[in-house]
Amino acid sequence: MNKLELISRLNNDLVNEYTHMHFYLHSSFLVEGTYRHEVAEWLAEHAASEFKHIQEFAKVIVGLGGVPRTDHKNIPNLTDPHEIFLYAQQLESEVVANYAHRMEEIVDSKELDISDAKYVELFLEDQLLDSRGDLDEIVQFLKRNIK
Repeated sequence: MNKLELISRLNNDLVNEYTHMHFYLHSSFLVEGTYRHEVAEWLAEHAASEFKHIQEFAKVIVGLGGVPRTDHKNIPNLTDPHEIFLYAQQLESEVVANYAHRMEEIVDSKELDISDAKYVELFLEDQLLDSRGDLDEIVQFLKRNIK
C-alpha cells in the first residue's frame, strides 16, 4: 500500500464515521418507547463522540497530504431501541474489523514511510479501542433486551 492508497482507505473509514454520527444523531430524534429519553441521550452522546472521530480522521488525512471526504452512507429510519442497537452493533462491528485489517495492511506495507506508517497504526489502534468499547457496550445493552 502506498500513501495515496492509505489516504483513500482512511477516507473510506471517515465516511463510516460520518455515517455513524448521522445514524446516532438521527436515531436520537426518532427513538420511541418507555426509555426514550435515556436512549436518546445515549445516542446523542455517541453522535458527539463520532464527531470527534471525524475530526481526528480528517486531521490525519490532511496531515498525510489528502483531502477529507464529507459524505456518508444512507441510514435507516429506526424508532425501536432494540432495532437501533442491533443496527449500531452492525456498524461498530464493521469498523472494528476495518481498523484491525487496516493496521495489518500498514504493517505489511513496504511502500509507506515508517513514520507515516507508525503514526497511522497508532491512530487506528486508538480508534479500534474506542469503537470496540462502544461495541461491547451495545452488546451488553442487547443482552438485557433480547426479544
